[in-house]
Amino acid sequence: MKLQEIIINNFMPYKGEQRIEFPQHETQNVMLLFGDNMRGKTSFLNSIRWGFYGLALGRHMRLIPRLNLVNSIAASEDDWCMSINLKFYHEGKHYELRRQINKKGHVSIPRNDSDFEELIGLKINNEVISGDSIVNEINQVTPEQISRFFLFDGELLQEYENLLVEQSEQGEKIKDHIEQALGVPALTNGRHDLSKLLTDARRIQTRDAKNSSDAKTYVEQQRVNETKQSTLEKDIQDLDIQQRDVQKQIDDIEEELKNTEAVQRKKYELDALKAQLKKVEEQLAYDADEQRKIFKDAWKDLLFKGVEPLVSSLQNKRNSLMSAANNKAVLDSKISELQKSLANPVCPTCTQTIPQKELDGITARIEELKAEAELSSVNFDDVTSINLQIDKLNKVKSHNECSRICELVAKRTKSQVDIIKIETQIDDIQEEIRGFDTEQIMRQREKKDRLVKQLSKIESDSKETNAQLSKLAETQAHISTLISKSSGSKGQLSTIRVDLYQNLETVFKAGINELRDALRGQVAEFASSAFSQLTTEKTYAGLEINNNYGLSIIDHTGNVLKERSAGAEQVVALSLIDGLNKTARKSGPIVMDTPLGRLDPNHRSNVLKYLPKMADQVVLLVHEGEIDPSRDLSNFADRIGARYQIQRVSATESRIVRSN
Repeated sequence: MKLQEIIINNFMPYKGEQRIEFPQHETQNVMLLFGDNMRGKTSFLNSIRWGFYGLALGRHMRLIPRLNLVNSIAASEDDWCMSINLKFYHEGKHYELRRQINKKGHVSIPRNDSDFEELIGLKINNEVISGDSIVNEINQVTPEQISRFFLFDGELLQEYENLLVEQSEQGEKIKDHIEQALGVPALTNGRHDLSKLLTDARRIQTRDAKNSSDAKTYVEQQRVNETKQSTLEKDIQDLDIQQRDVQKQIDDIEEELKNTEAVQRKKYELDALKAQLKKVEEQLAYDADEQRKIFKDAWKDLLFKGVEPLVSSLQNKRNSLMSAANNKAVLDSKISELQKSLANPVCPTCTQTIPQKELDGITARIEELKAEAELSSVNFDDVTSINLQIDKLNKVKSHNECSRICELVAKRTKSQVDIIKIETQIDDIQEEIRGFDTEQIMRQREKKDRLVKQLSKIESDSKETNAQLSKLAETQAHISTLISKSSGSKGQLSTIRVDLYQNLETVFKAGINELRDALRGQVAEFASSAFSQLTTEKTYAGLEINNNYGLSIIDHTGNVLKERSAGAEQVVALSLIDGLNKTARKSGPIVMDTPLGRLDPNHRSNVLKYLPKMADQVVLLVHEGEIDPSRDLSNFADRIGARYQIQRVSATESRIVRSN
């Protein structure tokens, strides 16, 4: 399939009619559409998807409601008509597909999808195709199930990382899409149909064998098993319905919450500020209470300032008295010694009598010492009195309450300033989110969390029920074989049918496994070839594929590379896309939205050189941060067949213009 032209009318940011022609040259097969973020690159990709399949996808593969698809300016002018016209070639035939929605006649302002009516028309070689055949014709050219492999963006590339996790839910879903693109459902659907035929044949076999004496026990067991089978199948159907219903509720809530993401962030910020305000107010109240307690003893600080010099003076006076008392004791000791000499005037050393002249000198010295001792005389009652005064005054202690009060005053002042700042921030946020029911938003988030848990439980129950059904099928097959061998069942038509369907089911099962192995091998071979040309690390041995079609990098030693950079993940994902497109039963143009966002300059150069080889047509939706026109275009300038630019008209309107 090869795109020729798309005519966009009032689709998302594209107001009015805009016509874009795709390159038709065999070698100049690359189309570039440059646009800044939020200008309409993803909307252009969605215009192609919606034109083919009547659906547009937002983030996380969510469906975008019709109301959001109609250009808002056109809608404000009461122009609710939106359409996409696609012209393309496939296997020598020219196709013209037109899809259009408009509000229903009785609707004034549409509120939901049901307020619109959708029209679809298809011409093949100018022959009008009837409405009930259009979807089938489209699926013959490019089935919706494989569209994710030629219409994808950077977010989809990141999803392929989940394929590396065996048994992961997301990986299983992507694996199913991959196998649809590769044609595996052709066999799995056949096996499913055979299983239904086998179930019916066993039921008839059981009925035919009810009169057989040697099969009577088996017949009863099989009837019980048939009842169990019906119950389990009904349970699985109910669980599938519940799963779809819960998933839809989750998707609806996510879509609703997506439009209030900024409000949610502000609400979290508001709650955090309120909690912070409460904490500051509690601290302020505590500090005020502490300050009041300190004031009770603050007078001691003032009194201590007056008492301190008085205590010091009394201590000095006491020290002087004690020094005088010690001096008098020394003098009294000297006087006593001299008086002993007068009482016995004989020298104790030479036993001679001390001369009178010397004795007179001793007498005079005693008188001097007595006079000096008299001056040093101390009344110890005065010392006791001073000690009592010092003890009383020392009871007046200072705990530096004044300094603590000053610290608390400064701290409380800062807290009061913080409160004013926080309250100002709270007021600003409350003004920003005024008009939004933030409580309802939070309730929706809580509801979504509950639904996610419920969905997990349903999926777990479904997995367990399917396992029970699978085990029961093995039991039924065994009992059916025993019935077939009974004398009353041999040669009967129902037994022949059971044996035939069982053998065919076995063949289909083996065929599915062989097909999967063969397809995985082809995908791995093509992907490894692409990877060798995309990567800048030439020592890698290649890629290894797992049962989920996840690809691992094999290093030069033959071991799996454990840690991969974001750029490496993107190169591996692009290699997988190339492998799938080369292996798939249908091929078409590749439209990539922001495919180079995580690549370094060298890998970007390799990818740009390789992309033109990935399909007959390659459309790249990029901004100049990904592809620098002055630097990167030289990598594939000879392959560029068309170049467009998205021009901003307003915040809600863009135009696509062709550039040289």
